[in-house]
Amino acid sequence: MNQQQTLSSLFGASALMLLLACGGGGSSPQPTPAASTLAYTDPTSGSFQLKKNTALSTPTKLVLDLVAVNAGNGAGAAFHLTADTTKVNWAKIQDADPEYVRNGTVFTLGTAPLAFKGKVSGNVLQVVVSQKGLTASPVLNGTLATVALSLKSGIAPGAVTLDVVTGKAQVLMASGATDTLTITKGTLTAQ
Repeated sequence: MNQQQTLSSLFGASALMLLLACGGGGSSPQPTPAASTLAYTDPTSGSFQLKKNTALSTPTKLVLDLVAVNAGNGAGAAFHLTADTTKVNWAKIQDADPEYVRNGTVFTLGTAPLAFKGKVSGNVLQVVVSQKGLTASPVLNGTLATVALSLKSGIAPGAVTLDVVTGKAQVLMASGATDTLTITKGTLTAQ
């Protein structure tokens, strides 16, 4: 090996050692930033829809209204919702609220005792909201109830499961009969 080849080899080896010593040569992937907002796309059809309440929602708290669209006359609704509690928690609309649900604009609940409750059990939110008596059953056209989800910290962005529990959603009609409450939901993601 001649002197020029030796110097070239030493120079190359020195450059490689310098690069490795300075942190070059390999790159570790950057961690995915944690989700900071809950994004929800409203459904576009259905007589009973879970729609985002834009006035009450914040980036980390999604407030959803159960909205009836010309669904006849009725006096109450009961339903169960599930959510992926590794990513979100059921929340009160305002921390000081006594329940995990708020009455909407359709039902007049009357005086105590009320047929009104929101209970969390694991990943399930159980809701009942009803006025007393059937004689003044209003048209089911507007917000029946309002619920909320809060984003957990440190979770990766992606889809968040939100479902209606089959067989656990009913509406009390003006006739006194209970009908299946088919709730259309939108798409929920953590971003």
